[in-house]
Amino acid sequence: MQDTVNERTVVGLLRRTVDAHPDAIAIECGAQKLTYRQFLEAAAVVAGRIQQAEGHRSGCLVALLFDRGIEGVVAQLGSWLAGAAYLPLDPALPDGRIESILRDARPVAVLAQDGLAGRVPAGVPVLDGPATGASPSTVRPAPLAYVIYTSGSTGAPKGVEVGHAGLANLVSWHRAAYGTRPGVRVGAFAGLGFDATVWEVWAALAGGATLVLPTERMLVDSAVIAEFIGRSAVTHCFLSTPLAEQLFALPDPPAGLAVLLTGGDRLRVNPPASFPAAVFNHYGPTEATVVTTASDDLRRRPTEGAPVIGRPITGARARLVDADGAAVTDPGVPGELLIGGDVLALGYRNDPELTSRKFVPDEEGSRWYASGDICRWTADGELEFVERRDAQVSIRGHRVEPAEVEQEILAVPGVDQAAVIHLPDQDGGSLRAFFCGEAEPGAIRTALTGQLPKYMLPAGLQRLAAMPLTPNGKIDRKALLDTPLEAPVEAPAEPSLPGTTEGRIAAIWSELTGNLPGSGDSFFEIGGHSLIAARAVSRTREQFGIKIGLQTIFNHPVLADFSAMVDEAVRSAE
Repeated sequence: MQDTVNERTVVGLLRRTVDAHPDAIAIECGAQKLTYRQFLEAAAVVAGRIQQAEGHRSGCLVALLFDRGIEGVVAQLGSWLAGAAYLPLDPALPDGRIESILRDARPVAVLAQDGLAGRVPAGVPVLDGPATGASPSTVRPAPLAYVIYTSGSTGAPKGVEVGHAGLANLVSWHRAAYGTRPGVRVGAFAGLGFDATVWEVWAALAGGATLVLPTERMLVDSAVIAEFIGRSAVTHCFLSTPLAEQLFALPDPPAGLAVLLTGGDRLRVNPPASFPAAVFNHYGPTEATVVTTASDDLRRRPTEGAPVIGRPITGARARLVDADGAAVTDPGVPGELLIGGDVLALGYRNDPELTSRKFVPDEEGSRWYASGDICRWTADGELEFVERRDAQVSIRGHRVEPAEVEQEILAVPGVDQAAVIHLPDQDGGSLRAFFCGEAEPGAIRTALTGQLPKYMLPAGLQRLAAMPLTPNGKIDRKALLDTPLEAPVEAPAEPSLPGTTEGRIAAIWSELTGNLPGSGDSFFEIGGHSLIAARAVSRTREQFGIKIGLQTIFNHPVLADFSAMVDEAVRSAE
């Protein structure tokens, strides 16, 4: 089978690994394993199926709807072998979000895992059934590699188109910087819709390492992750900033971990000098192919002050400018970070106006992406992150436009005004929403749950008689930050008395969220989110001596229901 894309792609790098180490393990997920030869052969079958899709052509887009696992990675490679680009769809997304992404992206078809085809909206072609050919035909190379959707300020997600050249630059730099090669075992923990998953998967496989996938759907508990790293002999991995900080604080971090990569949010603490793995902090928007800058090993740096985001990686260019566009070069002087070079994305899917506004050519014709991030140079020539210039915020490693959440709230009948603010915390931050009008909070939350990913759901939703305004008539968001939280409508019932299951769990939830729940309160409506949920489940396991998974609190978020599941687990353990 001939190459369907040129050598400056991950496929070209991967083929060399297949030729040199065909029987090495490429991907491992529980008991399931694929060698590099088997991986390429399985992807070729998928490619043959994609090429049978109506409308298939070089450079077309195929959406992939797969749970975490080997099948999804095979489908991604199969898309490239077919000359297509792929659009990852996380099954954890609500149906409304999947529909809006597909409506904007307009892929030729959706390739869905068994059991997930029903999540695809009517009218969108779904590829199912076996391919009639064993291998794809040769297709002319196309620049586009994948499309990742991020939050958009207009009320709709926006798709970032990333090219093969940018991705190949990333994985080539990664191999040289971190020694990814045969024998290295790379754990993959990033969310399926988070662009870091592209980095961890293809940097590992293009370097000949073994990609180790956890079998659990949601791994946001640092203690569980540490146990998995040790049990699976993982040597390299990426963890989002909040999880990395939690790993630093563990009394017994995994001794076999050699390289820990982090990024996605502002890192606030350096690892202890005794931490077993070398720790590297990274910065990069989706528009710059995941990574723009990287630090040295943070264990070797002074512990005072916030960790730096480092220097531009190979192929990346960085410069700071002031409000007038003049270059900022003096150490300590803040300026907006502009990014250029091989790392730049191709643009935004089906949005040439936004592309031309955000990717601007200079006098010499080089493109620069205006990141909106304010940074400053250190005396050593490294970059420090200062703040965002605009309203975009980071929620547990995901870039979020609060305006998008506001638009969804305003679309609910009975809502007259809405405002969403960011509350920073040690777990990666959360959103708090305020509204005016006759709508019921339950109706608003139901609408948001049907349209937005979990990380974009407000941890608090509060009705106001009127929005506070500045002297200029704008919503006073600083005043909203100081607005006290309303007490839960339902007072704790009798089962919440100390010593009962509900009472003990209510105390755990209260300590973590700052709100004492009643029997009918949902964990995610009193300020809980995924990272806090991981700690709540971990403490529940410890207090009750039971084995329950993190998914339990997502499936049974109401205090009474969750407590009943804990009681059942206690009885089963007796």
